[in-house]
Amino acid sequence: MKTTLLLLSLIFITQISQSQSSEINNPPKKAWKILIRNNKSAEENFTMVGKILIENDYQIEKKDKEFLTFQTSPKNLRKLNASYYFNFYFKDSLIVLTGMSKINIPIDFGTVSSESNYERIINKGMRGSVSKESFNEMLLVTTWISKNELEFIIE
Repeated sequence: MKTTLLLLSLIFITQISQSQSSEINNPPKKAWKILIRNNKSAEENFTMVGKILIENDYQIEKKDKEFLTFQTSPKNLRKLNASYYFNFYFKDSLIVLTGMSKINIPIDFGTVSSESNYERIINKGMRGSVSKESFNEMLLVTTWISKNELEFIIE
């Protein structure tokens, strides 16, 4: 009886460990916001993330030190004719990351041409799609900031 209980406990602990460690590798479908928790103040998070992004070839287009937010400049996706940017919001012990992306292909209707609009980055679509690749860029940025205590907000 003790052996069976011990074995079941071990299997349960193994399953919990695997799901927590693989969450960044397998985020939930329809996730659109990533919360990164840590033990730093809002100001420390603001400065830290800004430095990390600049070190990794991102430009900061808009920043607001009063509300502790910033937005990166649009960047092109590798292998796709699309662009994206990220929005960050900082609080004590929390970094909130969202993003916007669009396809850079104009749509022509006879004599009228239309550009696509930026849409919220959501974890959806197939591998290689603009949505999926944009979300993967968001995940990459989170690994530069922190490898633990991530939470995904679903649409």
